[in-house]
Amino acid sequence: MPDANDKIAPNLKWMAEFSTFDEAEQKLLIALSHQKYKWRTKDRLAAATGLTAEDLNKTLEELMRRNVVRTSISRNKNIIFGLRERVG
Repeated sequence: MPDANDKIAPNLKWMAEFSTFDEAEQKLLIALSHQKYKWRTKDRLAAATGLTAEDLNKTLEELMRRNVVRTSISRNKNIIFGLRERVG
């Protein structure tokens, strides 16, 4: 589980299923759960998780397939990622 140093938004449903996600998925979910940032670019996710580009892409695809993460386009026309339960 995330520790007290992680600034996680409160009451996220995915946390009840924390153990069902692998380590890379957990890192990504924690990064997407930051209370200040609902959306993140791949660059920010890579920096926050330490995942390689290949692992990040594979993990994002799996979480999107499981309907936990979704994409959108930022004002700057970048692809951004967010937890479906936070961003709709």
